[in-house]
Amino acid sequence: MKKITLLLALLTASFSFGQIVINEVDADQTSTDTTEFIELLSDTPNFNLNGYIVVLYNGSSDESYTTVDLSGFTTDGNGYLIIGSDAVPGVDIPLGPDNTIQNGADAIAIYQDNAANFPNGTPVTNTNLIDALVYGTGDPDDTDLLTALGETVQYDENANGMKDTESIQRNPADGTYCVGLPTLRATNINCSTVCALSVFVDDVTCDAVTAGTDTYTTTLNFTGGGTETYTIVTTAGTVSGDNPSSTASGSIIISGVNEGTDFTYTITSALCNISNTITSPACDPGTNVADIATLRGSLEGEVYTLTGEAILTFQQDFRNQKFIEDATGAILIDDSGENITTSYELGDGISGITGTLSSFNGMLQFVPTLDPGTPSSTGNQIDPQVVSMADLTANPGNYESELVQIQQEVTIDNSASSTWDVGTVYPLTNAGGSFNFRTTFFDVNYIGSDVPANAVLITGIITEREDDGGYYITSRNADEASSDVTLGVDNVNTIGFTMYPNPTNQGFVNIESTSTTGEIQVAVYNVIGKQVINTSIINRLDVSALTSGIYLVKITQENASVTKKLVIK
Repeated sequence: MKKITLLLALLTASFSFGQIVINEVDADQTSTDTTEFIELLSDTPNFNLNGYIVVLYNGSSDESYTTVDLSGFTTDGNGYLIIGSDAVPGVDIPLGPDNTIQNGADAIAIYQDNAANFPNGTPVTNTNLIDALVYGTGDPDDTDLLTALGETVQYDENANGMKDTESIQRNPADGTYCVGLPTLRATNINCSTVCALSVFVDDVTCDAVTAGTDTYTTTLNFTGGGTETYTIVTTAGTVSGDNPSSTASGSIIISGVNEGTDFTYTITSALCNISNTITSPACDPGTNVADIATLRGSLEGEVYTLTGEAILTFQQDFRNQKFIEDATGAILIDDSGENITTSYELGDGISGITGTLSSFNGMLQFVPTLDPGTPSSTGNQIDPQVVSMADLTANPGNYESELVQIQQEVTIDNSASSTWDVGTVYPLTNAGGSFNFRTTFFDVNYIGSDVPANAVLITGIITEREDDGGYYITSRNADEASSDVTLGVDNVNTIGFTMYPNPTNQGFVNIESTSTTGEIQVAVYNVIGKQVINTSIINRLDVSALTSGIYLVKITQENASVTKKLVIK
């Protein structure tokens, strides 16, 4: 039910505000999750909830996916109010038949605010925050959610290995949480009598990726240590790292386990009996693919190594994401596990990336399993591919994850907001048609600045959100979001170029220009960047010597220049 996104300032622990708190959450149950619930508790009975809302955040994007308006409701005579699935006994605010609350890592927050200010896709905020709970079911900590909501602990519904039958419950003494059998509309369990230690799997990583038998290492993060004496036993590997008997939080390392060998670890104490089985990863190099186009056309769920060089066009801290591009296409690297540890600069070439091909919300992504190491080249020039609005509108999937520039100036509809606000859609129009700009990159430098009132050239990366309108363009910086001049491509707005037929198997392409004067200079490059044609033409380019494949064609006339993709059949 999950998933497949920086945020704001720290806030002091919110439970101290009182009035209304998140008292219990049951986010994961057996099979279809038909009785998930959130229990709120007020300091006083029959508390009027006008002006309060509950917001549910998706940890994959750190954006809201459900907002519940509490106006018109009051807590009951014992101070409880229940939000949940339709089948929850006595539910006050039903959300649907099943799967209403995501399993984690996610968050639930109470605000004194207007529900209209929190449409789905709203980035997490601490403004007007009353209480918050960041939780998971054996998931790594979502540090962005924790930081943005001013929390320090992500509570694990699977702390006892019984996520399907236990819930997360608040300790009224100090506002912390523990897990136990659900206590719907009743006093919570006594947290002092349950296991204080919470352990979750942070990472399972191959020590090497070869055709032979490799070893792998498992990292377990824990909180709630230092309260008892714990014994750790594992059926394979060597245990090292932090000791939960003496350390409040840290990491337990289990290393040296052979690829293909699953193992079980057990942690016991007077109050705890935690056990879990780790499934061995496949530490093989996968299938070699020469370029991004081949990678994009491959089977999802499989491991691939991109042997060719790709250029880094954009990166952000969120999920350690990177966009890479070669002459054949582009793809998003989604690295929430931070397996890529090498620091790169824009324009760096990266070769030999190994990862798993998958997709989220319609957008193809490459999830790395190893760090590819030092850049294979540096300082590469990054020029956007110039596309017409008509082509972008008709064929947006052809440009997914690519850096493009819309050929003509566009007018930006700022009726949604006169400033660039995160997670907001701004329609773009010009004579060629329309497309949508979305502020998907939260930490870029134009957020909060004015949306240009005049027509401008827009450069950005094409992304997809299948459940929210399709394809968007998002600029990487303020210049690209408000430029009165082209970025790396001169005067494209004044001279337009058309190249056809494309694809071609006729041995030629026609290149036409809106200018009536001057020869057209054409340079053609293959997928590894080697120039294979450099010539002047009037309107026809001979490509009969080129083999089947994808090429980049740089077209120059007077002071105008544009780069287009050419496919030879």
